[in-house]
Amino acid sequence: MTASVKILTTSTIDSSPAILIVSPNGHKTLINCGEGCQRSFLESTDRVRSVNQVCLTHIGYTATGGLPGMILTSADSAQASANAFEEKQSVGDRDRNRDGNNKGIVGTLKIIGPVGLKSYVHSLRFFMRRDRFPLTCHEGDYHSESKAGDGLNSRNGKGKGKKRKLAGEDANDDCADASKDLGLFGITSIPMNKNVRTFYGVEETSICSYLFTTTPIAGKFQIQKARELGIPPGPLFSILKAGKSVSFSHSTSGEQVCVEPEQVLEGGSDGVAVAVIYCPDVDVLSQFCNSHVCDKLDRYKNKYECADQGGQVKMELMVHYTPKEVFDSDLYQAWIREFGVLVKHMTLHPLPTNTFAGKNEEMDGSPFRSAVLGAMQRSLIQSNIYPNPIPMATEVANGVNDEGSVSDLSVFHARPGLEYIIVPLSKQGLDPNTVKGDGDRWHGVSEADRETIRVETEKCMAISEAGKILDNSKAKGCTTESESAGCLIFTGTGSAIPCKHRNVTGIFVGMNDDNGMLLDIGEGTLGQLIRSWRSTYSGDDKCAYIRRSILGIKAAWISHPHADHHLGIVRLLSQRNSILLENGATANNSDPLVLMSSSNVLRFLDEYSKVDPTIYGGYIPVDNRDTLPELPQNMELTAMLTRKLGITRCVSVPVSHCYQSYGVVLDGTSFGRLVYSGDCRPSDNLVRVGQGADLLIHEATFENGMEEEAVLKMHSTVSEALSIAKRMDAKACILTHFSQRYPRIAPLHEEDSLLSFPVAFAFDFMKVTPANISVASKLTPALRMLYPQDAEGAEEEREHLSETKKKAQEILSTPGVFANVKCE
Repeated sequence: MTASVKILTTSTIDSSPAILIVSPNGHKTLINCGEGCQRSFLESTDRVRSVNQVCLTHIGYTATGGLPGMILTSADSAQASANAFEEKQSVGDRDRNRDGNNKGIVGTLKIIGPVGLKSYVHSLRFFMRRDRFPLTCHEGDYHSESKAGDGLNSRNGKGKGKKRKLAGEDANDDCADASKDLGLFGITSIPMNKNVRTFYGVEETSICSYLFTTTPIAGKFQIQKARELGIPPGPLFSILKAGKSVSFSHSTSGEQVCVEPEQVLEGGSDGVAVAVIYCPDVDVLSQFCNSHVCDKLDRYKNKYECADQGGQVKMELMVHYTPKEVFDSDLYQAWIREFGVLVKHMTLHPLPTNTFAGKNEEMDGSPFRSAVLGAMQRSLIQSNIYPNPIPMATEVANGVNDEGSVSDLSVFHARPGLEYIIVPLSKQGLDPNTVKGDGDRWHGVSEADRETIRVETEKCMAISEAGKILDNSKAKGCTTESESAGCLIFTGTGSAIPCKHRNVTGIFVGMNDDNGMLLDIGEGTLGQLIRSWRSTYSGDDKCAYIRRSILGIKAAWISHPHADHHLGIVRLLSQRNSILLENGATANNSDPLVLMSSSNVLRFLDEYSKVDPTIYGGYIPVDNRDTLPELPQNMELTAMLTRKLGITRCVSVPVSHCYQSYGVVLDGTSFGRLVYSGDCRPSDNLVRVGQGADLLIHEATFENGMEEEAVLKMHSTVSEALSIAKRMDAKACILTHFSQRYPRIAPLHEEDSLLSFPVAFAFDFMKVTPANISVASKLTPALRMLYPQDAEGAEEEREHLSETKKKAQEILSTPGVFANVKCE
């Protein structure tokens, strides 16, 4: 098998660099898991479940923003596999597996990172718990030896290793394997320190770079040479391939012959090393240049331009996760030259701080290609309500320099999907099948992509249907709001399970003065919002506009402590603080965000800030329990919300979902009274407190007919959500938080299709104003044409829903099923 370095994602508006180190035995090490990382796996040939361990360069949203979600997905996937396996076992075997040494363990994950990793993982207990999927954490100095075999023809190997077991086949064996240093590569961490600026001064944090090494690698076996030496075919061939000498009696002369592996092996290596260098600034660079601080790399320095390093492990590739200005500096160039001109260099430059533009953004755009292309298609229906998140190609990509011209070294720029082969040695280098040409791509979308989208949308008659709807002059006038008008931008409309087509929950509520607040902040919320702002703003200085817009987010309200509703808060606080500090803000005038949430989320953030000080002083915590409808109005909070946003009332309404789950009623928005359900079963309390709402945004996780699953998961169906709107006397309703794996619109019951108020189905990047919400509702038939019931994936979706419904019915038929339910 092939060992390689794969680029999963690069630095764009909505993604951060993530790298896969793949061993010959198939084991994968993920370097960093920023926001949206597990969602980006859905666009690649690799899968989240295939990751065996994670290495983190730092604690922050660009490295850990997606890690909790990935852990939950991996754990739930392992649990599902174990459940399926247990269903096939006899009762006796099942009991023995649960009571034996494995104690019900279904899998595990190793995480390696800087000092502070254990505290970070410990802080996650406030909103996630998977007892059957334990984590093994190593922080600071770490070293594991490379292992021979497991698919590699090694000089010192023991042959091929065992095939990896699937979850549930033998949980004890899986746990034993996972507790060791799996795979071919040895791993050595290189801990360092980085200074972080906060409102209260400079804080020192820990960071890590990594060194991955192989065992000695045997050359290619030359069978013709073996025959000429008279070596009998069979076991002796295998011994020589493993790098060991053999003795045998020559078949003709009868003499005893000794053959060394070098006589029949060609190529070979004493080992290969790959370095992942995290160097965010010149202060860290000075530590790399100091051999007393960074002696782990010194052995690989080779100032001689010679391929033969005489028994040394060879540095083949250095991956540089560092700003372009640091990489281009004379000091950095001098340092990497010390490793010799034969070393290859791959650059992973982050976007320049708070600029929201850069080479990877302009070339490759969002890694969530399916979602972006879907949004582009909807924009052909009505471009103000469904904006195109990719701007037209009207300018050169910022004139970014080609990294290869910096020096005489071999330097190439990382692109998503790019793969550098490490083993076999005969194929070492860039895989030509993964090298992308720039072509006519702009933000990852070509003119051919645009034409395909246009043709497909016209073919399904969606454009003509939308034209008929919009032919009404009144409807046309309702879709031309000014940029300063209040609006809703949906940054995520999917449920907890990662999906190609929908991000997890997030809603931006914009006021008439350009300020706004967020209702739930799922992972990737800010990235989606910035992409929306950047593509729809018609002014010249997009960067300044986006910076003002981020600072204009004055408040956030989080419905409950499930990860898919709040993990995006870390990036919002960190990036908001960064902009404020650049603007000269101090602790006395930092304009903190008003953060209303459950106590569990607030406790998580308090502990998290101790290992990531970039969120220090960035928010004013407000427990949702202090804004309950039966309590006297919190005058201090009301005064802040009125001053910052014009909101005159904010009430959190307890609903049925998990511990500390709420809906919210807001008075004074640009829509008037706005009610948001969060995740919940139909709620009488929400109906009572939100009576007469001008707009209700309600979750509709399940389609009609999935009532049993909705009860079991504590969610609502489409019809149940609309019944709440009717009982609330809402003037309009938008449905969101859909569980489908494919982008389609759930059918309505006949009585629900004749409602007297507008009903719209939310999509990612959808932008709704008070004036166009009725048009959005009328466009539903045109949108249905984009996603017909017989479309690709629809049958699979129906089978999935049918199986889910069957399982839910079986569970609900058990007496007392909710008696022992524990809220997470």
